[in-house]
Amino acid sequence: MEKLISFLREYTEFFEQMQLKQQDKLEHLASKDLKQIEETIVLQQAMDKQMENMEKQRGELLDSMGYSGCTFKELIDNSAEEEKSELLTLYGRLGEAIDNVKFINQKAVKMAQTELARMGVSTSGLTGNPSGVYKPAAGQRRNLFEKKI
Repeated sequence: MEKLISFLREYTEFFEQMQLKQQDKLEHLASKDLKQIEETIVLQQAMDKQMENMEKQRGELLDSMGYSGCTFKELIDNSAEEEKSELLTLYGRLGEAIDNVKFINQKAVKMAQTELARMGVSTSGLTGNPSGVYKPAAGQRRNLFEKKI
């Protein structure tokens, strides 16, 4: 379980760093400085690839430990008492970072769409992921934050 907790620490820190980078991205979009915006696009692509790799690692680690398909909450519920506290802390930090990344991305998308509309470019035909956040393929979408209802 220590290997999983260590990975989840790294995973959480990655999303906290991503949150800071997303804030920078928003500021670069607001600046309308093309060079900064281009650098931001390259950085976003690198972060997306890094996230994809971390998701793959997470899935493989959970599979190897027999936790395939478990939510983060289920991991906490099935962990030993001495591990629950740290897992709960990581769960809270990770959830907050992911929520902030989503919020910042939504603001960035709206800002970009507004600027494109101001320039007379229609954004209705644009496709892709509107949140700006990497989403794994449908077969890999089992997220640590999925809720069972």
